[in-house]
Amino acid sequence: MSNSTVVGDLTMISGVDGSVTVGSMPAVRSAYRQTVQRISPLVLTGRDVELAELAEFCVADSGVTYRWLRAEAWAGKSALLAWFVLHPPENVDVVSFFVTARFAAQSDRTAFVDVVLEQLAERLRRSMPAFMSESTREAHLLQMLHDAAHTSQEQGRRLVLVVDGLDEDRGVTARPDAYSIAALLPSRPPCGMRVVVSGRHSPPIPVDVPADHPLRDRANVRVLSRSEHARVVQADLERELKRLLHGGPVEQELLGLVTAAGGGLSCPDLCELTGRSAYEVDDNLRAVAGRTFTVRPDHSRTGMGPDVYVLGHEELHRTAVMVLGESRLAGYRERLHVWADRYRGQGWPAGTPAYLLRGYYRMLHAAGDVRRVVACASDAMRHNRMLDVTYGDAAALAEIRTAHELLLTASEPDLHAMAVLAIHRDYLTGRNATLPAALPAAWALLGNTTRAESIAAAISEPLRLVQALTLLAEVAAAAGDRERLTRYAGQAIDVAGSMAELEPQSWALSRLAASVASHGDLATAGRAAAVIADPFRKVQAQTDLASIRGSGAE
Repeated sequence: MSNSTVVGDLTMISGVDGSVTVGSMPAVRSAYRQTVQRISPLVLTGRDVELAELAEFCVADSGVTYRWLRAEAWAGKSALLAWFVLHPPENVDVVSFFVTARFAAQSDRTAFVDVVLEQLAERLRRSMPAFMSESTREAHLLQMLHDAAHTSQEQGRRLVLVVDGLDEDRGVTARPDAYSIAALLPSRPPCGMRVVVSGRHSPPIPVDVPADHPLRDRANVRVLSRSEHARVVQADLERELKRLLHGGPVEQELLGLVTAAGGGLSCPDLCELTGRSAYEVDDNLRAVAGRTFTVRPDHSRTGMGPDVYVLGHEELHRTAVMVLGESRLAGYRERLHVWADRYRGQGWPAGTPAYLLRGYYRMLHAAGDVRRVVACASDAMRHNRMLDVTYGDAAALAEIRTAHELLLTASEPDLHAMAVLAIHRDYLTGRNATLPAALPAAWALLGNTTRAESIAAAISEPLRLVQALTLLAEVAAAAGDRERLTRYAGQAIDVAGSMAELEPQSWALSRLAASVASHGDLATAGRAAAVIADPFRKVQAQTDLASIRGSGAE
């Protein structure tokens, strides 16, 4: 037996005897700490003074809000900050990002937003924002930084944002429309928040960083001395790298492919690329080259994919690129292209390696391979597979944007390629314009909150988005999740407030206010009623709320 509860335009089934039970929807859990643990040394030696200074800076009641650790390569900056992130001072909450140029999916502003948003969502006990498009992601990040800093402050704690390796940011260019991580860091950290960054003495501060930004204030710079332990590690790693460069065919092949790919290749990927067994590949990567290569967790949405391999240090990557030379690297990249073409010829089937859906495009973009960049960014079947994996088209639209930017840097822009990209962008935008408003709630009922919110984020038409968020709020309410109820309703109010059409806006907010009030959130219902544009509907909604309050309902 089972019973049914009507939720908006959907029927939610709950009960016993095999029926679907809707439980509370869990908040986001970030796996980024696993990445930091693999950067951090097992024991940090010779840095007691620097750790004490960082702790004093983070807990001080006054003074500067930025600290920039600057040093040359192999000084031990990443080791120091990774240790600090894993062992923060008392009453300090840390979110972090380690820019990794040797790992294509962790080296630009997009990756920074993804990683930090996930950590902030976990700290705030939220899921990722439901209404988050390519144009609103950064605004959501800044808002959630504010919310997390405010929450820490209310608890008598302090939020600290740590960003290591600003000099490795692949989004930095000399053009006036650069998109750097540095420019996204708040100029005025909210609610006592502190920011710690690190980087080499060069390159200079990106051109898109405002003139009054704290990063341009030399008073915030702390020159970091070189760690003797880091010097020993450098010698060991460089010696092992040289041995690999002159080693056997398997060692050279694996080194060349990982270097050319920009990192992010898994053991199964390397087996496909080399035709060697998993045992042979894994044995060489883990044992023979155990210190030269480091293992990173899968960064897909599911987080369930195989670990991937990158070179153990940025300077190792630079050295490998220099010693291998462009001719040999071009040969390894050609093998990556043939691999990608094989999957393209199969229509990008289920099980397509994650690297080909993420890192491959970024490698092409970094190499300036315009023809292949445009081909990837306009490949509808590839983007369909990405939709299956990421549950949305945000990544595909971001590829189109960066492809357009690359074309614009040419002395003679390819107008045909730009037209092809524009047509594909319109296609992606159009298919999101017809998504049913009830679809996100249907996925939420099935327990897949991540997919529900990704689909909602793809709805571009304001009225249907408000309807989708209202239904999501009702599903959350039925599951007893008051936090999501309030958050979805708040997002719906924000969207409705920007609608120009009087009647649809008023109708949508009237329904939202009534629905939220019926589940006990009278404060949010009052916000919704206050935004209703039609005077008659507004009075009616406010009268209904006054009646509920008068009846003593909570």
